[in-house]
Amino acid sequence: MHYDKVKQGTFIDRPNRFIANCELDGHRVVTHVKNTGHSKELLIPGETTVALNYQPKPTRKTDYDLVAVQKRGQWVNIDSQAPNKIVLEAYTQGELNLPGIGTLAQLKPEVVYDQSRLDFCGETDSGETLWIEVKGVTLENDGVVAFPDAPTTRAVKHVHELTRIVGEGQSACLLFVIQLAFADVMTIYQQRAPKLAVAIQEAQAAGVHVIAMDCNVTANSLSLRQTVPFDPNSVFHEA
Repeated sequence: MHYDKVKQGTFIDRPNRFIANCELDGHRVVTHVKNTGHSKELLIPGETTVALNYQPKPTRKTDYDLVAVQKRGQWVNIDSQAPNKIVLEAYTQGELNLPGIGTLAQLKPEVVYDQSRLDFCGETDSGETLWIEVKGVTLENDGVVAFPDAPTTRAVKHVHELTRIVGEGQSACLLFVIQLAFADVMTIYQQRAPKLAVAIQEAQAAGVHVIAMDCNVTANSLSLRQTVPFDPNSVFHEA
């Protein structure tokens, strides 16, 4: 996945969760933040180098999208729409190989299940129906990445649905896309989301596949890279 017109600037401040002020070529520009999470550990005023994608349109209030930031000299993509896009891109290119599941013969995005819409529904090469829910991950400290970076009830609902799908005889996968390349282990931020931690534990016991994959990241690109160990018992501490 590539962004067409990326320029690098410096983060100034974030008046609200939707916009950020950044310095670009000596000027202050207002940008759209493509992630409504806190990202306080990433967006440090006056210090963080940011990647701004220039996308001017008459219908937009800002000309730039803030899509990535530098952390310890490495890029972290914070575009919340990107994980689903790169999963579909990997499938289209024949490069989506999920551990314990294998390759997929079919994959369709945004498919309705009961009263919800899950990210993907596909078919494995062995003919099984597989439902996939994707969650992007950007929260990291000392090699440990954690989800979520903000309280969430939606994720709990999705995990319960995946568990129900398995109970109905189909396959299901919770896929964490880690939007950086320096993760050692993936976990759940249990202090922030205890109900989610319990739901995932129950889902795994029921047979839901829980997989974490990191990414190759640059200022203007993102792609799936390799699996990262998922350990729900690892403790995460914010910096």
